[in-house]
Amino acid sequence: MAAAFYYIIFNPAAGSGNAVDTLKAVRKVMNDRQIDYEVRVSRYSGHTVQLAKQIGSFNDHPGAVVLVIGGDGTLNQTITGLKMTRQADLAVGYIPAGSGNDFARGIGLPDDPMKALECVLSTETPLVLDIGQYTEQTHQESGYFVNNIGVGYDGNVIARTSHSQIKTFLNRFHLGKLSYFITGVIVFFAQKPFPVIVYDQQGRMEIIQDAFLVDATNHPYFGGGIRFMPGAVPTDGELDLVLVEHPNWVVFLFYLIQLIRGKEAKYDRIHHFKGNHLRLETTELEAGQMDGEEMGTRPFELEFTVAKQNFWFNLSEKK
Repeated sequence: MAAAFYYIIFNPAAGSGNAVDTLKAVRKVMNDRQIDYEVRVSRYSGHTVQLAKQIGSFNDHPGAVVLVIGGDGTLNQTITGLKMTRQADLAVGYIPAGSGNDFARGIGLPDDPMKALECVLSTETPLVLDIGQYTEQTHQESGYFVNNIGVGYDGNVIARTSHSQIKTFLNRFHLGKLSYFITGVIVFFAQKPFPVIVYDQQGRMEIIQDAFLVDATNHPYFGGGIRFMPGAVPTDGELDLVLVEHPNWVVFLFYLIQLIRGKEAKYDRIHHFKGNHLRLETTELEAGQMDGEEMGTRPFELEFTVAKQNFWFNLSEKK
């Protein structure tokens, strides 16, 4: 059965303002088809969580769907807010309108807003996918992620890109992905190795002294389209934890460029862990990121498990 009502959560800052045009186009289609909806606008950092909590706590529309128009961070905050309520199983639709849009890429949802909208509007039953759930002991945090949590290199890339005018400038020309590459090259030469302790699903411990990047991921992509872990899928009930040792810069830059080009590349200083329960600890101050949003700098003590989420899009409709 088609959704009876849509709560649209809209982030006007997504894609450096490009999401505004997406909302206008979505509203026109829904008005033309006489589909019931209301728009709730995310005004500041963390506001999306509060909007989703309000919807999940007070929704009285049978068959309602929460439709997110924004980036991966907006999607993350929407799910996080819903999970705190009595209607945590409300299905979530998604129109990618950010800079990276890795979640849409990872599950095969079209990045064209109108094609993504058709995937949403043609849906009759929820699609259940894996998402990541985490707890972080240093700051006593817990939450969810749809893409990945990274510590080290990609945490620093996100931190610098988020505060860079290069990203804002490139987003005007729909080239936001390029900003991650530019910043990635700069951060590469600044990132220092750091020790990491990893516990796999059986509780076995492994210590890596010279880590460069540590990433727990739900699907293959990060950094605005880099296919970093091809074997990761959001339907197997497991997460993939990837740890890259501090590399020879010539070899690693070649490896990174090949990944950006979508080519297969081999690199022999990668550790891969897979399971539905994984842990990692760092003893030094490192930058972290979650779904493209900054987590700050700290020693991390992270535990990862798998959760389920109802989504509202029909991937068979993508064209």
